[in-house]
Amino acid sequence: MAFNNVGPLTFLNPGQTAYWWYVRNGGEDYGTQFASADVKIPNLGGVHRADNQRKEKDNNGHTTYFVEITNLGPGGAFHNLQGGGMV
Repeated sequence: MAFNNVGPLTFLNPGQTAYWWYVRNGGEDYGTQFASADVKIPNLGGVHRADNQRKEKDNNGHTTYFVEITNLGPGGAFHNLQGGGMV
């Protein structure tokens, strides 16, 4: 299941990183998920890289996903998250 426009708008200058975590549908395990930057316009030249995708599942079965978004520049831009499951 894909998702777009999730979370608060976050501005990154070149070289800055945002650390995100997200929960799907109350903490259900949706298997492998990938999240990336849902870059907004106007864009001042930001190029956002998603890396360090992670998944945590606690002993109660609650699942949390994590991703880091870094702006490679040369300018700043707003983003939030988009992504979905691997097919």
